[in-house]
Amino acid sequence: MKKLFPALCLFVVFIVALSACNKNSDGENGDNDAGSDNDQPLKGEFITILTGGSSGVYYPLGGAMAKIYQDMGANANSQSTAASSANATTLNQGKAEIGFSMGDAAADAYEGIDSFAKQGAQKNLRSIASLYPNYLQIVATKESGIKTVEDLKGKNVAVGAPASGTEISAKRVLEAYDMTYDDIEEDFLSFAEGVEGIQNGTIDAVVISSGLPNAGVLELQTNKEIVVVEIAEDKVLEMQKDYNAFFPTTVPKDVYDMEDDVATIGVNNVLLTHKDVSDEMAYQMTKGIFENLDQLKDTHNAAKDINIEEALQNLPAPLHPGAKKYFDEQGITE
Repeated sequence: MKKLFPALCLFVVFIVALSACNKNSDGENGDNDAGSDNDQPLKGEFITILTGGSSGVYYPLGGAMAKIYQDMGANANSQSTAASSANATTLNQGKAEIGFSMGDAAADAYEGIDSFAKQGAQKNLRSIASLYPNYLQIVATKESGIKTVEDLKGKNVAVGAPASGTEISAKRVLEAYDMTYDDIEEDFLSFAEGVEGIQNGTIDAVVISSGLPNAGVLELQTNKEIVVVEIAEDKVLEMQKDYNAFFPTTVPKDVYDMEDDVATIGVNNVLLTHKDVSDEMAYQMTKGIFENLDQLKDTHNAAKDINIEEALQNLPAPLHPGAKKYFDEQGITE
């Protein structure tokens, strides 16, 4: 036994050393741990993404973002909501980490004006980035006889979910044409509900603010001949004096197979977060979006207009420091 003991000791030392080498080569210990963490920079984080109605663009893009963040290690999910204004309020309360909004609604929220006058300024909001433009689309059927904004008088109009960005825009368009809700029969319905109302004959026109094309309008067009109502450029420029997020644009005729392009209002969509989201999380969420744009573009045509060079244009709230760090690295400045 005395002769065997030294040999046994050497054998044990050999086995321990071999085990350590194997662990290091497999990345279970040693410097390779950093590589694993770098592959999942959001590991262990919980991220709730606030989107909008199921027929809008926010909904599918939010689902794609959730997948990106999941691949980065996060426990991420997207939630259907009443969209812009509701998202701003929820984020301001710290009940989610990131969400979509129309730029004008987000600006109203941060400043505490118009529909936010009662609840006050949502000063916890922070911007992540400007994304793609929304197009305001007032859609009716040809058989309705509606051709102009003035033709909406006395009609049943789906103006969007209550206090949504769409509903805010609807009121402002009516105001530009010297009209109010007193001139129409307003229904506070989502895009999908408004389109369904037209199909059922209970709604004459629906106001939609989204990227192009809108899924609800495409669905409506399968069995109805549609009209997109013009919002004249001079009216938009007049509105722009009070609401600088608005700009003149057109719905191209080929989007819905129309005879002509239709003048309307454009407004940028933005991604928001809140001040209590850590700088590192905001940095990684921003990086995840702009380094996986192909996934978003494959999800919806509207995402093709997302351009990092324009990501800091017309932000409605201060840029989150974590997002700023990412854009600084890319040479993008306000």
